[in-house]
Amino acid sequence: NETPRPDVGGTRITSAWLFSLPRRECEYRFRHVILPSRSSNLCSCTRSFYPEELVNLVDALEIPEVIRTRSRCAFKGIEALCLLIARFRSAGEQYELSMKYNRAQSAISEVVNELVEYLDDRWKHLLDFDHNGLLTTERMQQYADAIYAKGAPLCYIWGFIDCTIRAVCRPSRYQHQSYNGYKKLHANKFQAV
Repeated sequence: NETPRPDVGGTRITSAWLFSLPRRECEYRFRHVILPSRSSNLCSCTRSFYPEELVNLVDALEIPEVIRTRSRCAFKGIEALCLLIARFRSAGEQYELSMKYNRAQSAISEVVNELVEYLDDRWKHLLDFDHNGLLTTERMQQYADAIYAKGAPLCYIWGFIDCTIRAVCRPSRYQHQSYNGYKKLHANKFQAV
């Protein structure tokens, strides 16, 4: 027995199609959802994109006009970016995307992976936070040795999590997301190693 697969259908993503959508529809379809951690009491936070923002983002990120996948599927840059955002939004259902955007599930998977690799390669100098070499293997071993020498029970601990909570005024929007149940106030929370 074959596993049932949905039919590929819907509309391919183009700039013209994006601008033909009502603004609310574009906001809904290309909204990136940031999910909270399991231990967090915060609800989901979203960032929506309008058509002109998506077009500007393609230019700003220097995404090529046409992206060819390893299996030779061709995607316009705007389509690849929109599929990436839609894929982040619906983390579990690539088949749903193939029904909405007239592309095979395998092609969507390929272009999303290749665009992520391209963006990582192109912008890695902005994504790398360790400019001073503080987290090289040798330095982390030095940190672990120093911590162990001071009496730590384990020899491979090289850092500790620090959490800073800064109180903020009660926001008029998204109050639930900024409320800190531990401190019983609205706050911004920063964590670092």
